[in-house]
Amino acid sequence: MSMINREVAWRVFASEFNESNLEIKGSEERAPSYLVTPLGAKINRIYAVGVLTEKENIGDPEEPMWRARVTDQTGTFFVSAGQYQPEVTSTLTNMEPPIFVAVVGKASTYEPDEDTFLTSIRAEIIKEVTEDQRNNWIIEAARSLKNRLEVAIEASKMDKVSVEELVELGFDERLSEGYKLASEHYDSVDFNRYERMLEDSLRHVLPEYETKTIQDMEQKTEEERDEDLEDFILELIGDIEKSENLDNGVDYERVKEKVMEEKEISQDDFEESVNNLRTDGKLYEPVLGNLKRID
Repeated sequence: MSMINREVAWRVFASEFNESNLEIKGSEERAPSYLVTPLGAKINRIYAVGVLTEKENIGDPEEPMWRARVTDQTGTFFVSAGQYQPEVTSTLTNMEPPIFVAVVGKASTYEPDEDTFLTSIRAEIIKEVTEDQRNNWIIEAARSLKNRLEVAIEASKMDKVSVEELVELGFDERLSEGYKLASEHYDSVDFNRYERMLEDSLRHVLPEYETKTIQDMEQKTEEERDEDLEDFILELIGDIEKSENLDNGVDYERVKEKVMEEKEISQDDFEESVNNLRTDGKLYEPVLGNLKRID
């Protein structure tokens, strides 16, 4: 698969993920399948962080098949790993709940009967993380939720959702296409509940955060983005990958340290630029904790 086709690992809260029941299956051989959430996240891969609260081996000691629960402040992700994910099963075997973990994996669904639709994550990577890393994920997931909410609220004002009109208004094309699919499937979406989820998530990690509506939240416009900094980050990662012949990207902390030193910026500025590049589809994480360009 070429890099340009690499699927973005979405940051989505458990509540929205578990409320999803629109599955789009690829029509061609090896074509990706997607789970579309009520707010239009079109998920093939997902990156979730929370507390590993439970794990159960439903296989046997020689060939374990793990089922685990990873909880964020909105709900629980159900995670699975078996013989086709030997590194994940080995890692889970040695983990003892409760601990903070990050999980990268494919969105998976199961319909035990015609009235039940269950979602889970088929883990590709699982790793213990710190509370600070968990809090950073919450902020990233909140930013992603906010972007989708803005598209959804604007689209709800239209007689018929138009991707072209949303793009003309300045919204991301991928998010606009995702919400159009969601709007044609889900009967109704309670935007107020998602706004409260957004506010509660930020209040959880930012004590100074004050209650605001989605329309009042601060947002940098495209014109205010530091494009020179973003270009520098991309060039730095590309140069290191090329000079050291790295296939799995460059360590996040290494990039951060170098960029902050060279550009004399704060950690917040660095993280915001990296998040923008992820959202734009210019960076992804081939291995948890590494950054790689999408060329």
